[in-house]
Amino acid sequence: MCLGAQARAANETARRNYEYSLQKRERSWMQTLSVTNTERVMHEQGIDASNIGLSQVYGDIQAKFGDQIGQALQEDEVNWKEFLKNNTAGKMAASGQTGRSAARIGTVELGEYLAKGSRKAYELTEGKQEMDKAGRKAAGMARAEQMNSFAKNAIIRNPDLAPPKPVYQNVGAAAFMDALSIAGSVASMGNSFGIWGK
Repeated sequence: MCLGAQARAANETARRNYEYSLQKRERSWMQTLSVTNTERVMHEQGIDASNIGLSQVYGDIQAKFGDQIGQALQEDEVNWKEFLKNNTAGKMAASGQTGRSAARIGTVELGEYLAKGSRKAYELTEGKQEMDKAGRKAAGMARAEQMNSFAKNAIIRNPDLAPPKPVYQNVGAAAFMDALSIAGSVASMGNSFGIWGK
């Protein structure tokens, strides 16, 4: 056996193990970076998708409210035609009756027409408030989804701790100790055979 061979072999094993640990750490870090980049892309796509979904909800609300206003205007047009057609005060005025009773009848009929319009306006206001409430709920859900996605991606990733550098054995000292051991063995053999004492 060569002097210091065990120390050299131990040093080589420690060096190989250290290099393997560094390579393993680098592979793990590259995989973590790849997964993190994928998660960030998914997060951005999720934000975009939730914003698009929310804009569709708002668009649907606007379209529905527009339809309700159109329907209310058509109903008001029908009510106005009926008011003009069945207007007793107008007929009385056309026939020459223009007293207080004719004015009172005209006021009552106009009040009925305006009350129908007022009820419809109230229904539109209530409907709009309900639609706005649904829009706020959809916005809250989208925001919660976005914050949840952000929370999953807000973690700052760091590589694992580097493995400690190996402590190499001193080959010269190991060779010297091997030489002393060999010399001690020779000396003890010499004492056994009695060579030194004679």
